[in-house]
Amino acid sequence: MPDRTKRSTPVEKSRRFKPTFADLIDRLTVDQIKEVLLEGDRPAYAAEMKDLEHDLEGLIRARSLQLSPRLLRIVIALAQLNLHIWHCKDRMAARPDEYDQWLRQAHQLNGLRNRMKNLLLQEIGEAGRSSRATNISTDGLNVTISI
Repeated sequence: MPDRTKRSTPVEKSRRFKPTFADLIDRLTVDQIKEVLLEGDRPAYAAEMKDLEHDLEGLIRARSLQLSPRLLRIVIALAQLNLHIWHCKDRMAARPDEYDQWLRQAHQLNGLRNRMKNLLLQEIGEAGRSSRATNISTDGLNVTISI
């Protein structure tokens, strides 16, 4: 969440969404997955991605953010984690007898996803306490991301 004590900048006023930079990137990766994997409402996903791009562009310009290899790796990891979570949810629906196993893995991956979102916030200098994702538990997931 944005710091409510700061005055709104023109960029903030023109934003179509108010989530953090990390939340915007996260939503963009999920919409991209939907556009590729789901039949049907692709134009709606494309339209939302344009709105997300608008807000991200404004934040990037307002903060003079630079692309770095680390930032790029975090975004790639976030997109991969979202895709893996998507697959877990598909397996939960397809294999009701294994539902708990896939739910646990989705929860564990979500903890890593939130860690990546926190790293994104850190990378752009937006890692205030109120903006950080707090569910970062991986409950014994044996996956390490070297970022």
